[in-house]
Amino acid sequence: MQAGNTAGIGSSGGMARDDMAPVTAPIATPPAATSPTRRLFRRVADRTALRLGRAVLAYLGIMVGIITLAPFRFASAPVHGLSFVWTWSDLVLNLVMFAPVGFVYQLTRPRGVAPDLGRVFLLGLAASSAIEVAQLFSPLRYPSLFDLATNSSGAVLGALAYTRLSQRVPGHAAVQRLALELPLMGLVYLLVPLCWLIGFGSEEESRRVLVLGPALMAGGILGTVHGAVVSRTGPGWWLAATSLGWSLVALVPGGRGDLPLVAATSALVVAVAVSCHLATRRVLQGAPAGGSRRFEVPTLRRVLPVFAAYLTLSALWPLGDADGQWRGTLALTLADATLTQGTVFRALEQVAAFTLVGYMAAEFRGRDRRRQGAVMLQVVAWCAVVSALLQAARGFQPATGASLLLFLLTQVASMTGHQLYVLQRDHVRALLQRQRA
Repeated sequence: MQAGNTAGIGSSGGMARDDMAPVTAPIATPPAATSPTRRLFRRVADRTALRLGRAVLAYLGIMVGIITLAPFRFASAPVHGLSFVWTWSDLVLNLVMFAPVGFVYQLTRPRGVAPDLGRVFLLGLAASSAIEVAQLFSPLRYPSLFDLATNSSGAVLGALAYTRLSQRVPGHAAVQRLALELPLMGLVYLLVPLCWLIGFGSEEESRRVLVLGPALMAGGILGTVHGAVVSRTGPGWWLAATSLGWSLVALVPGGRGDLPLVAATSALVVAVAVSCHLATRRVLQGAPAGGSRRFEVPTLRRVLPVFAAYLTLSALWPLGDADGQWRGTLALTLADATLTQGTVFRALEQVAAFTLVGYMAAEFRGRDRRRQGAVMLQVVAWCAVVSALLQAARGFQPATGASLLLFLLTQVASMTGHQLYVLQRDHVRALLQRQRA
């Protein structure tokens, strides 16, 4: 992870309430640190950066693997050989879905280090090879050397994209705009695979509109972060470019090739980002001098209704199928329901959504490090209540019913989101200690 972005560190919601002063106030200068102390803080920040970067990369890699291997039907021996059939749609999806892997990998490297494209290519090649080998045993999947090449190329393109962006924006401004330790930026990255799963789980065209919820949420977060943290040091075009880039990566798979939907949603994301940026700047300019400029919880409260509406519609879709009879099962769906690829993707979409639920719940309650055990129990309890309510409502859906397995998977996902938040918070604390030293 890059270090040294003072603006991002000073306003992070990941800090404990008693750990720092408001960002508008100067940080108290501690006694002169010895050289060993400075080296210790550097090592601590490097370790927290490595853990955070690896965790986000692992999450992205797992999500890509899930999407490419669902519905997880495997034989004991290879069922077919390599396929040489490809389409332009395959080319675009392979490049887009592996680009975030290379982008985040380069983002987590130390600032100023030249891009190691060979290592990025090998990273993409290793991940893609594991997927293609697993597809040899899947009757519904077809491994391809074309996929191997395009997936690896997508990772390289992602690393190149970050490198070019960091060169276009001088100094540490690029770090401030993209670093994972910035407040709420973890949610922006987690929303990308969620949009992918919405698209792959939407067999009917009408369901694809659900991608609007996460997309507008990402636009609101990007605009608010830009207005509160980084707008004073960067060019005006950056917010629109960042919002548009996020939209293309998330919505091309999420829209399943529906170009009007992708174009309209991308335009809305940019418009929401710009509006939130302007609103945030006005609020902060009118705030009293020396007052707190923390914006994370107010931002979450604004986007939470959008996310709650999406989560409810996603769990209960299609709404017209509900009847008055309640059903439940231990499995993913009812025994008489067909476990199609779309059904699996929709279940996985719910699991991925609860990663964000856990992250947001931790953001609401995770600042005070003196009560970490109690805070974690509160986060788990809140997520369990939300998931239980959704499963109770799903019980009236004749095609799915309430699922105990899905309830348990959502709890695992919420704890994963909580842990990602903890890693981000710990890294922010380490960066702040490094700055003070």
